[in-house]
This record gives sequence, structure tokens and C-alpha cells, in this order.
Amino acid sequence: MLVNTIFSKTGLEHPTNMQTAYWENDAPFSILLANTGSGKTLAFCVQLEVQLQKDVFNGQVLILCPTRELAGQVAKNYASLKTGRKTVLCYGGHSVKNESLQLQEYPQVVIATPGRILDHLKRGTIGLAGFSHLVIDEYDKTLEMGFLNEISQIYTYTNTLKSIQLISATEIETLPDFLNEFTFTTNNFIQEERPNLRYYCVEAVGHDKLFALVSFLASKNFGPVLIFCSFREAAERISQHLNEYGKSNVLFHGGMEQIDRERALVKFRNGSANCLVCTDLAARGIDIPEIEAVFHYQYPHTIQDFTHRNGRTARMKKDGSVYLIQSEEEPLPPYVNTFSIELIKAPEAVGEFNEAQWVTYYLSAGRKHKIRKLDVVGFFLQETEIQKEELGVIDIYDTYSYVSIAKNRKKYVESLFPRIRIKKQPVLISKCR
Repeated sequence: MLVNTIFSKTGLEHPTNMQTAYWENDAPFSILLANTGSGKTLAFCVQLEVQLQKDVFNGQVLILCPTRELAGQVAKNYASLKTGRKTVLCYGGHSVKNESLQLQEYPQVVIATPGRILDHLKRGTIGLAGFSHLVIDEYDKTLEMGFLNEISQIYTYTNTLKSIQLISATEIETLPDFLNEFTFTTNNFIQEERPNLRYYCVEAVGHDKLFALVSFLASKNFGPVLIFCSFREAAERISQHLNEYGKSNVLFHGGMEQIDRERALVKFRNGSANCLVCTDLAARGIDIPEIEAVFHYQYPHTIQDFTHRNGRTARMKKDGSVYLIQSEEEPLPPYVNTFSIELIKAPEAVGEFNEAQWVTYYLSAGRKHKIRKLDVVGFFLQETEIQKEELGVIDIYDTYSYVSIAKNRKKYVESLFPRIRIKKQPVLISKCR
């Protein structure tokens, strides 16, 4: 069976029940509704590849994503299928010139944010030959972020569409006018995949919310956690407050430069920081590890956004915990009344934090310097005193890389500063800020 052949290339043992059911439907015009963390990205990537292999003329594909982080994650999932198809990423923060050069090779798959791809289309960038297959990932979020006008304009640059997939974690009420000519098959798995979540309200009795958050975090041996805020300023204030108490954390919101957002996710994924203070940008579409708990420091306006935030924990049917940080005078949002919530009083004092045991280092070489993960592993294990168990996650990018190393080896690693040699190439090494 074609779909099994495609999936087998990922190296995963078995698809999820949702993925299997979606592929069995095999409709060219489909809506996929599934919870955050259910594996829907891989589901639509495999389905797309099925459509492409059935397409005699191999039309060009456009996958639209609301954020650059999600675009990168989709690219990773599609690359795992090992199709060999030329794929180009286009999003703000990338060099327009470099994207244009890559597009001139007429890639078969273009993964992009709406604003950036529309810019290329209006410029008449060579290599965009008219799209025959369209995917809109996180469709609900895409429209919520105001991209309807851009998507409507992008639609005018398509050829006869042979397949469309609309992907969402919440039910889609109405489709835009330009999609009304198509008959969609809806695949709704939301009710079937309810995560097992426990809800708690941490009461800041006699203290403010910031103190309650800090004292409660210090009272338990938490693994990776997300602290959600509704505003960037609040996220920055909380991050700074945690730093003052000695709690390492990373900040993540849409007002940050792309390189800073990337660095924050690298440090969170590799265990150099087990606390990500974020806005709703982190609620979906980013590649982060299993989350032990989600904290709501500020509450979202809708139950849909509340659900998306909580979807970062209890992924793939695992258990998870949700904590609402509550001041004495602040009412809980009405939508939480439908949940069973256990009340907890925040501790009166701040204890010791469970600190991360890894440190992230920056290397000034990457893929364009012919550096691979194996080369970095070889350098540290063969040419330094670092042992295998002291070497953590390695992330290789085009012109630089990151490596995490056990915190107890920090002094030794920094004795290697500032220059090392990997594959006989001089490479600068420094502690990642």
C-alpha cells in the first residue's frame, strides 16, 4: 500500500490511529481536525505525498503556515519522508535574496508564511510556477492572525487545484468564499483524542501572583514547563523576575528577533533551561519536548486558546497538569467552570529550584561548512576530556551550531574558548547567551 511505503521512510514504528484513519479516507479536498500534539503534521505530509505520487504532472505544492516556527517544523516532518523533492522555506527573517535564488530552481514544495510568499508572488520571483496542491496548516490560527486577505490573493496565483488540505485543532465554522467551489471531506478526531489533564488553581493568598508563581515553581521538582502570558510585556517581566530569584528560564514571544526565538527553543529543547516563559505563539506549531505542566499566568480570552495552550502537555494521550495562577481579587474566566479544578495555596516562602543540568554552547560552523552532528560528536569525544554521557543535544544550522554539555563540565569547556578545530577547520566556541 502506497501510504505504508511512504510512512515507513520516517523510521517510526507505527502511525497513530488518527493518522491511519485520515489516510484511509484519502479525499483530495479534506479538512483535518485533531488536537495539538496528535501527529497531524505528519498526517497531512504523508497525505500530500500520496497526492503527489498520484499526480502525473507533479504540480507545485504550497504549504501555508501562520508562523515561521511552524513552517520549520513542517519542513522537518516533510523531510522525514525522504522524498528527494526540492523544498524551499520562505518566511520573514529569512534573506529574501537567498529565498529567491532557491526558488529559481523551481522547487516542487514551498513551505511559507502567507505574507512572505505573497511578497514573492507580487515580485514575480522566478520558480513559482502556479500551485496545484495547497495545504493551510493551523487554518483556524491563520485566519485568527488576519491572513485571510493574503490567502485570498495567494489563491489567484494557483493553477487548477488538485488537492487542498485544511488543518486545524478547532472546528472550522465557515470557509472563505474562494473555497466554496470545492467539496471538502471533514475528518474530525478532536473528541476521540481528549488528553488526560489535571487542573489546579494556585491561590496567591496574601501575596501577589508573581510571588505565588515563583514559590510554587520552587516547591515541586518540575520537569519542562510552559508559563503562558497574554502580553509580551508580562512575559518579559516574569522572565526577569524568575532570573532575580535564580530560576533559569528562556523567553519566547513574537516581538523577539528570529535568532533569539530560535536560541530560546534550542536551550529549552536540550535541557539547558526547563522553563519557557511565552505568549500564545508557543501554544502550537513549535517543536518542543514533552511538557510536564502548563501554567496560565494570564488567562486567554477564549476556551479555544485555553485548549491550545493546554495541548502542549499530555501529548499523544499522556498525562499532564494545568495550573492557573490566581490572585485573590481576580475572577477566573467563565469557561473554566466546565473543568474540575483542585485549589492549592502557594507556599509562603521560596525554596530551592530544580536547576537544569546542561549548558548550551555556540559553534561558528554549520552545514555550509560541511559540519555534521557526527563531526561535532567526534571532536568532543576524541579530542577533549568530555565523556559520551556529558555530551547532550546537537543542533546544526546553515552557518552555526549549538551543542549542550553537562553543567559540571562548564569550567573545562570554557577553557577551550575561543577557538577549536573541527575537521581541521578553525571554529569559534562560546557560551550561548
